[in-house]
Amino acid sequence: MTAKKQAPVSYAETDIQSLDYPENIQRRPGMYVGGTGVEALHHLAFEVIDNAVDEAMADACTHIQVTINPDGSVTVIDNGRGIPAGMHPEKKKSTLELVFTELHTGGKFGSGGYSTSGGLHGVGIKATNALSEWLEVEVHRDGVVYRQRHERGLPTGPVGVYTETGQMIASVGQKGYQELIKTFVSPTQARKQKTRSIVSFNPNPEFLDTVEFEFDTLAHRLQEIAFQIPSLSIDLLDKRQKDKHGAYPQQHYRYKGGLVAWVDFLNDGKKPLHKKPIHIQQKIKADAGKAGNVTVEVELALQYHTDANDPDGLIISTVNTIPTPDGGKHVSGFRAGLTKAINTFADEKRMIKKGGSVSGKDVLYGLTVVLKALMPDPQFTAQTKTQLASGYMQGVTNSLTYTAILEAFRKNPSLGRAVVKQSQAAAQARQAEAKVRASIMRKSILEVSDLPGKLADCDSRTHPLLTGLYIVEGDSAGGSCKQARDRRYQAILPTRGKIMNVWRKNLNKAMGSAEISSIISAIGGGVGGDFNLNDMRYGMIVIMVDADVDGGHIGALLLTLGFKFMRKMVAAGRLFWAVAPLYQITSSRKRYYAYSDAERDRILRNLSGKAAVQRYKGLGEMNPDQLRETVFAIDPERLKSAKSAVEAYERAVEAYTPNNGNDDDKPIFHPAPLNKHLVQVTIENIHAAQQSLELLMGSSVPPRKKWLIERISEME
Repeated sequence: MTAKKQAPVSYAETDIQSLDYPENIQRRPGMYVGGTGVEALHHLAFEVIDNAVDEAMADACTHIQVTINPDGSVTVIDNGRGIPAGMHPEKKKSTLELVFTELHTGGKFGSGGYSTSGGLHGVGIKATNALSEWLEVEVHRDGVVYRQRHERGLPTGPVGVYTETGQMIASVGQKGYQELIKTFVSPTQARKQKTRSIVSFNPNPEFLDTVEFEFDTLAHRLQEIAFQIPSLSIDLLDKRQKDKHGAYPQQHYRYKGGLVAWVDFLNDGKKPLHKKPIHIQQKIKADAGKAGNVTVEVELALQYHTDANDPDGLIISTVNTIPTPDGGKHVSGFRAGLTKAINTFADEKRMIKKGGSVSGKDVLYGLTVVLKALMPDPQFTAQTKTQLASGYMQGVTNSLTYTAILEAFRKNPSLGRAVVKQSQAAAQARQAEAKVRASIMRKSILEVSDLPGKLADCDSRTHPLLTGLYIVEGDSAGGSCKQARDRRYQAILPTRGKIMNVWRKNLNKAMGSAEISSIISAIGGGVGGDFNLNDMRYGMIVIMVDADVDGGHIGALLLTLGFKFMRKMVAAGRLFWAVAPLYQITSSRKRYYAYSDAERDRILRNLSGKAAVQRYKGLGEMNPDQLRETVFAIDPERLKSAKSAVEAYERAVEAYTPNNGNDDDKPIFHPAPLNKHLVQVTIENIHAAQQSLELLMGSSVPPRKKWLIERISEME
């Protein structure tokens, strides 16, 4: 029997779609806020906060208040000049409405509104609006109050104009509205008005996987901003739930010491190589190519310490106060300038040993540095602004760093000698470690003969960046997972219980563990300072353990392994934690899954008939069908987005040109999970991560005992 030939898929004029705001953002949120997970949620808040920060950088704002409201919405208040709200001369609409609804509209394109700013594409706050159930903006300016409400990204009415006491005057655009304002507000009242902007928004769960803001994530970002703008004070208040003392959680930030205070904070508890951080700040005229000559300001503070658990150092970089965790041109220039300065000083003092100069990797040992760039019209690799692409900044930071660091060493030769000696010791350790690593890796590959049997790999025809390796607790659970997975995209590696705690172990001892060798070999990419993201065999690594005490311990040990010996993988956002359901609820032959007690109760309330509730105590209690419906389910839309992300990354790599062999600013791939129950592990707050691991995994018992007692006290 001959199969009926399918009709060709239609491809005509009617098949070409043109999406307008807000649907263009709602259909593809990943293009604008980097995904749909917890990071994307906080990105919505940061876009609003960044607008307030721009006012502070323009010396027009001294205080920002961020509040998480009882209903989960967020309110940001700044005492800046207030967003312009009158009629736009060209668009014939309220400027306030344009700012929140029309892409590529803002005050950051010309030289009139801001000389430097975090917003650059005129997209950010529109994305917040489009991905919110509602957004309300209130502006105190011109002696009056402007208000407008938006729902699902669109205004529900015109911009209203009110007196400070709340009396309605008119709507912006209404005939004669400006004259009406003058009848209510005198010029003196307008001059004396305390200007400010108030933006409140409630994220829409239709477009985001989670709408619950994390206090610590917001606090971390606000603290970073306060370090960068000494004249700015910031308050954060969480009104969702009171703590055990009956107070709402809150934080206040104000750092008059700026970047030096930031470095002191980051190095707290470490033994510094020199007492005071080196501080450099300079404004420079630079050639920005087609943009002509521009004025940029570079500021950095750095300090070396002797902590052996920080061989790769800590470089925190920002552009116009926006974090650039993937670095970029300013960071690659700084590293090149620092390396050159150290080698030049070593040569001047005849400290160059046999084997030549120290490398860029060696000078990072024990280094803590904060690098801040203020510049007009910065170019980034994407709307999420994680990597600076403005090429001229590499030369600026290279030259400035080299000159200033060399001068600091010449003025304080003992400091210069100490840094050179530590860098040389790091070079020797790196060379010795490389030999050990090569030897152990060869041995482990030969000796760990059961690796192919344990590892259920992916289909070799699938693009590696679309795949994930699931490290699963226990052989029995691993067996069910192997049956449940989609072998095109998911690989399974079972572990045998708890692995070694590597926090205080050197590479030699860690690699002596067959279990750890198996994990490292399966991941690919290597280990330690030579870890290479491009050599990873999978796009992401997923930790999958039971939701009990033992599972939590195993997960913590795996996280420690990743942070200690594969930190580049974690920093690139390629490590995830699988969240399995806690309950299965069966009613009328239908299955529902709950991932928390609250979700279980909500499902039960919505069911009309009888329901059976099963509590999962471990992964082994879930059969392959249940796993396939939850942790291993692949969302077609997410798969489509992931494929687009891989294609975009490959285009960026193809277009990338390394500078003099330096690839510090090479594009970095950030995976898009195919399942909403995969939580990305981030180390944006490396300082806090190091402190937590030292507390929980370190050799000192008293601090850990004190911490446990405090946690138990809180639970009681």
